[in-house]
Amino acid sequence: MAVKPILRVEVPTYEEREQPQPHIVYKIHVESLKDSWDVYRRYSEFVTLHATISPPMPPAPLPPKNLLKRSWKLVREVGGLFPSNPEQDSLDYDAIEQRREALEFYLRAILAARDDQWRSNWALIRFLGAENRNQKDSGTTEEQKHQANTSTKSRSAISSTSLSRPSATRSHPTELRPWASRPQAVETEQTRPLSDAELLQRQTNTLMRDQDVQAEQLAKILQRQRQLGIAIHDEVAEQAELLTSLDSAVSDTRNNLDTAQTQLKRFE
Repeated sequence: MAVKPILRVEVPTYEEREQPQPHIVYKIHVESLKDSWDVYRRYSEFVTLHATISPPMPPAPLPPKNLLKRSWKLVREVGGLFPSNPEQDSLDYDAIEQRREALEFYLRAILAARDDQWRSNWALIRFLGAENRNQKDSGTTEEQKHQANTSTKSRSAISSTSLSRPSATRSHPTELRPWASRPQAVETEQTRPLSDAELLQRQTNTLMRDQDVQAEQLAKILQRQRQLGIAIHDEVAEQAELLTSLDSAVSDTRNNLDTAQTQLKRFE
């Protein structure tokens, strides 16, 4: 069964959904020769796709599940001691945005690879919704069948020499494959001299650099929270010392009162 050639794929945005439980879905926009559509996939579905089409590994790595957000929430929510603020909450969305960019690069690298073993895999075709689009357009009406039969009868009147002459515009069905008409990616002055491996390394370095920046931001926040914890500890220690002094003063007062009562009894 022929599949619509894919011309372009991108992951332009993501959505937050509450059902059946809060989660993030990534919008994948797909363009074919005469059609375009959107599909929504969770990160876990990307993981399943990656496991299905591997090995060998695709030309770009699947971005790992970011643990910084979860780690920060655990630190922030321990005992309810550390209130959140907009600057800290924005780290969650920064991580999601970085993953969106990495997922888009992951899909585009598969489509741009010289080896078509990944993009021709039916798991990827179903993942992008291309199979459903093909089934939607494959239904032929009776009128279309009649027109096709009429056209066939009309062509039968052509001379045998014309029929035996190969057509310059005809393509054998077995030569069709998904994304055969895919246009070349737009290059820049920075990327033009780079090979595929160098482009992949460039993207990987960018992702790693962004992760390093985010880790540094988290480290600064944790350092401030540590200083706050130390200050709270010192304050609690000081209050404990004051309570100890107060307890000692109360004990001294009680002893003095007992002594005074004893002396009063002697005068009675």
